[in-house]
Amino acid sequence: MSQSSRPRYLTKSKFKLALECPTKLFYANQSEQYFDKNSDNDFLQSLADGGHQIGELAKYKYHPNPIVAGITVETLDYDEAIRITREKLDAEFRSVVAEAALLVQPYFIRVDILIRDEQTKSIEIIEVKSKSVSDDTVVSEFRNSSGKFEAKWLPYLYDVAFQAEVARLAFPGYKVIPKLLLVDSTVACDVTGLHQMFPIVTEKDPKSGRSRAKVKTSNGIMSANLGALKFLREVEVSNVVSDLRLRPIDNSAHVPLAAGESMLTFMQWAGEIQIKGQRVFHGLSKNCKNCQYRAAPGDPLRSGVHECWQTALSQGLIHGTQKADDRSIPLSIDIWGGGSGSKSMADSVLKCGRGFLSDIQEDDIRPKNNSSSAVGMTSLERRMAQVNAASGSGARSVLDASRLEEMDAWNWPLHMIDFETSAPALPFFKGMHPYQTLAFQFSHHVMERMESGTVRIRHASQWISTAPGQFPSIEFVRQLRRALMPSGQLSGTVFRYHNHENTVLRSLRGEIMNASRADVQDAEDLLEFIDLVTKSTSEEAKLSGEYLGPKSMIDLHRLVQEGYFSSKSGGSISLKYVLPAILHDASGVAQLYERPGLYGAGLGIHSLNFKEAGGHVWLQKVKGGDPYKTLPGIFGKEHLDLNEILMRLAGDEEEDGVIAQGGLAMTAYNYTQFSSLSPEERMSIEGALLRYCELDTLAMVMLVQGLMELRGRPLEIAV
Repeated sequence: MSQSSRPRYLTKSKFKLALECPTKLFYANQSEQYFDKNSDNDFLQSLADGGHQIGELAKYKYHPNPIVAGITVETLDYDEAIRITREKLDAEFRSVVAEAALLVQPYFIRVDILIRDEQTKSIEIIEVKSKSVSDDTVVSEFRNSSGKFEAKWLPYLYDVAFQAEVARLAFPGYKVIPKLLLVDSTVACDVTGLHQMFPIVTEKDPKSGRSRAKVKTSNGIMSANLGALKFLREVEVSNVVSDLRLRPIDNSAHVPLAAGESMLTFMQWAGEIQIKGQRVFHGLSKNCKNCQYRAAPGDPLRSGVHECWQTALSQGLIHGTQKADDRSIPLSIDIWGGGSGSKSMADSVLKCGRGFLSDIQEDDIRPKNNSSSAVGMTSLERRMAQVNAASGSGARSVLDASRLEEMDAWNWPLHMIDFETSAPALPFFKGMHPYQTLAFQFSHHVMERMESGTVRIRHASQWISTAPGQFPSIEFVRQLRRALMPSGQLSGTVFRYHNHENTVLRSLRGEIMNASRADVQDAEDLLEFIDLVTKSTSEEAKLSGEYLGPKSMIDLHRLVQEGYFSSKSGGSISLKYVLPAILHDASGVAQLYERPGLYGAGLGIHSLNFKEAGGHVWLQKVKGGDPYKTLPGIFGKEHLDLNEILMRLAGDEEEDGVIAQGGLAMTAYNYTQFSSLSPEERMSIEGALLRYCELDTLAMVMLVQGLMELRGRPLEIAV
């Protein structure tokens, strides 16, 4: 059944969309015409957050053998799903049905787990989420200190409230008991190999021909094999649902006042516009910044965000000197949002009626307290550099020379490090907690100043662990210490990009502290190393005060934020966007990395992974001058379906299986934890991960080179 011929019921996903913005319903119903960056992300989410695996595991909490009993309604066909659900519910006095289909026009829902008890005349609606919950959140019934529902929980609460309302309509005379099944990260897993029992596979949709991910539960698995499952925490939310049913819709920036009087009113209104296929527009908000319906320049699909901008301009809600049909022109919501605390810069400029970046005035974004004696660009100055570059009244790049002076005082050699980690909802090992950080890989580039004054660059070391069933984190710290301190002393300066590396090491410090000294005999050495190169996290500082290691890592992200702006980075300080920008602005560095025969094993800049004859050229015109787009694929030809999915996830339509964003490294690692992989498959994925992480630390090298060149102090590279 094609998208256009399917019934336009208000489903769970469409209800969620309508709550975010009713205009999205129209774009979703015209999916063949509109770009949607969230389409085809099923595989990424399955591996990255473990949501699908938690959903399968949850069935065993409510049934001893759900596979043999066939409690799941598998079909995606609406009518067939409804028929099968009725059969399963009529079969016993107490029925447990997974993916139960309920239709009460105009509403159609698939309930994660539905339990019907004829003796008590009750219906349990259980919505399974792979989201961590704490005791405090449960006790407060998902409310903050002001008594309002926490914004991060509202989508989940509305989801189960919507299902409970449909169930009330579908089962008159029954008591409906809504529940959330969540993850308690304070409870350790009590069995080994739980993750292995729920492997994720891909299958072709016979209608669309596209690949999709699903969980294939291992044969013979019963609830007795899975331990106590105490980390799956059931929370009844009857009181919450009763409150939400009749109160005005929260966070209803895009919902007309009359339609948002209550959830019941909103359901009816959203159901009507869904059935009719109407396009409803009710203004812009800060949420538009992250809207999935924004197409890039040159994309053949329509761009919902730009159509909303055209509507808002015609209604006088925003004003601007540009045209919204030109996707290359930055919108006002593209203003950099960092350094503003809880205040939204996108919200500020929209309230001032600014449609485009070039229209923003300094008073629109000026903070109340703008006094700063610190060296470097303030957040306001950085934002105005972005605005002025867009309007043509300012430079395309800005350098704060005083902020970058610290580069001259750095103690050489310079060590660039990058970590790859995972924090799966479904634990890999016995004793592991849900969402516990696993550090499985690092890369390390070194810049050394020679006696001649030239600088030698080399990929000095790396480490990765992809073998299933092995806890990597302690060995990770041990190998990192060995890489940075081969003689037992740290010579030079260590660099990171943003907070991740510091946060990970501080987290692993706690694990080492709690480990048995018999298991970690070099614990004191590892703790001393971590304390040497890290500083306290904000949470640690609240509890025990600020701590700064004697050789704490320098954050290049902070240096860029306060010392370097380029219009080529699109207002972002992400290394993925800063790297092409610095290579554009620093032509000397760009020319270096355009050279063949420069970068590779045994070449001028030594590599541990790129061993091809002639080396690897990082700047290629056919790749748009973006080194990340030159990375090779993850999977081999035997897994073209996986390559196809990852290609779409990476946003690169030119090559199969390109890792072009950090989340894909975590995704690929999680995939390696299935023991069914062949040695060849695991080696192929491992090789791709090594190359990806190598580029992350090389990117930091390129950044330092570029900043030095822009300061008029170019480094002479020994090649």
